[in-house]
Amino acid sequence: MSSGVLVNPECQTAFQQLSEGKRTLRYIIYKIQDKEIVVESAVTAEDLSLDVDDYEDNSKSAYDVFVKDLKTKTDDFADCRYAVFDFKFSCNRPGAGTSKMDKIIFIQLCPDGASIKKKMVYASSASAIKSTLGTEKILQFQVSDESEIAHKELLNKLTEKYRDN
Repeated sequence: MSSGVLVNPECQTAFQQLSEGKRTLRYIIYKIQDKEIVVESAVTAEDLSLDVDDYEDNSKSAYDVFVKDLKTKTDDFADCRYAVFDFKFSCNRPGAGTSKMDKIIFIQLCPDGASIKKKMVYASSASAIKSTLGTEKILQFQVSDESEIAHKELLNKLTEKYRDN
């Protein structure tokens, strides 16, 4: 089902800055505005100004800033958003020891507190942004409340998925 919502070309440009080459962006938050998916914020590692090794803390510090930003932009998780985050973590792999990994996660946030109309528009527009970004590079998560977006929850899913790969 298509919602008639278009994807602004800036969405893909920002995503390329997060996923390719020097990977200058750390996370991007997208929103639907006037029947178009647009970049609401694009944050660099320098913007975060964190003094930690991402692999040692499994991106927890950067992820906490990201979730706080998402919470603010959605009025305490009362609105929907799409977001991508460059998740850096260390994973203990049998026979290979500890590996440093970078995975891009796509979050489709449709919280229980959002209006039914908004949730429907975001759900029916998700395929448009995913095809623009190219889903082969990213892991997708659909979340409806704060517990599902918790760092520990995502880290567990990522380490479980990549432990044996």
